[in-house]
Amino acid sequence: MNKSVVIIGGGIAGLTAAFRLQQSGVNVTLVEKSGRLGGAMYSKKEDGFLSEIGPNTILETSPLVTQLVKDIGLEDSKVYANDTSSNRYIVRNKKMEALPTSPLAFLTSPLFSWKAKLRLFREPFIPAWDNRFEESLSQFVLRRLGMEFLDYAINPFVAGVYAGDPDSLSVVHGFSKLYQLEQTYGGLIKGQIKGARERKKRKEVSKQTAKMFSFTSGLREVPDRLETLLGTSILKRTVVKDISPLRNAWAVTISDDKNKSKVLNADAILYAGRAADLHTFTLNRKTHTYQTDLSKIYHPPVSVLTLGFNREDIVHPLDGFGVLIPKVENFQILGTLFSSTLFENRAPKDKVLLTVFIGGSRQPDNAMKSTSELTEMAVKDLNIMLGVKKSPIYVSHTFWAQAIPQYQVGYGVHKEAISSLEDQNPGLFFTGNYRNGISVADTIVNSEEITDKIKTFIK
Repeated sequence: MNKSVVIIGGGIAGLTAAFRLQQSGVNVTLVEKSGRLGGAMYSKKEDGFLSEIGPNTILETSPLVTQLVKDIGLEDSKVYANDTSSNRYIVRNKKMEALPTSPLAFLTSPLFSWKAKLRLFREPFIPAWDNRFEESLSQFVLRRLGMEFLDYAINPFVAGVYAGDPDSLSVVHGFSKLYQLEQTYGGLIKGQIKGARERKKRKEVSKQTAKMFSFTSGLREVPDRLETLLGTSILKRTVVKDISPLRNAWAVTISDDKNKSKVLNADAILYAGRAADLHTFTLNRKTHTYQTDLSKIYHPPVSVLTLGFNREDIVHPLDGFGVLIPKVENFQILGTLFSSTLFENRAPKDKVLLTVFIGGSRQPDNAMKSTSELTEMAVKDLNIMLGVKKSPIYVSHTFWAQAIPQYQVGYGVHKEAISSLEDQNPGLFFTGNYRNGISVADTIVNSEEITDKIKTFIK
């Protein structure tokens, strides 16, 4: 095509776009400020334990995700989660209870009272919200399902997946599919039944039923393979200083780790970095306010502990995906994944690996404690839930000062800012987990969609 695109940011969003554009014959230059690609997607092999410091799995929710894995040649390394991962646990009254996965299991589950179960039968008859104001997720769930479902289903889920707080997260922006189920079908139960037909037509799978997968050496295989395929088109340890519009083109001023500056000319630019970093380079005076507003998106701090134990030192069978903890239970951790149950070869023989999450919007100060303090805190909570008898034989700690973008009430202002930046700067595009979903799969899908727009623009 003899066209060129500069991509800023070497996480999964930027790498996916770079690969697809390169496939189409576009000259791509990917600029990454750190010395490593993949962003939060990183796997660590140490002392026989294979751990993830960011996302632990990818959900097969879209054929675009499946196709990317195939196109970069990782199908043979792909591994699906073990069947036992379908078991999910929630803590209630300091005990782990299985999350029911069928109507019969729901009716017999001790996780919810009979009052809460009977309350669910009212849900199909509750009218859809008339949009008088933007609801938080808590308001939405209270209105449709009641307090007990908020406390023992939604709150732990949001803490475990988003490191977030349902009281502040927006249902329309952070959980748009829930919102659309109500708006389109009049309720959640009716929407789940009728919406399944629509998903089937689009060849999509709901996140509740989508298969989870990783790779033999962990999720880092994806950025590692993409780096190999992209080759010399990647500039690591390079910072963007300025972006300037030219006549029907763009100039990007960059500086490497030796403070050597260079100007790259391109037909289009894709910003695939973090929203929090948008204000660090100059774009133009008209759009400075938009850049500053996007930098205010809240990213709570999170600490990730990966803990290895001797199998004999844990009473619980660890027969599931993991356990999430409601706020009302007053634990110090958000939850833990049974990593060595989820996938094979994550721990040496007769050892197990747990991944523990601490902090988030619920307890941000906890995330900033030392490794020893966090380990002591985690072991104390794990002892109550899992019967952990001794200290871990392996500890790895990763601190994310700004972890996951929170789609809070009023988040539409940020979405409008992104659209305004694109409208006022033809040839400038944005992608990332702050746009249309925080999961790896959401980010890949959004990157693929933005890439199609870029190809159309530079034709």
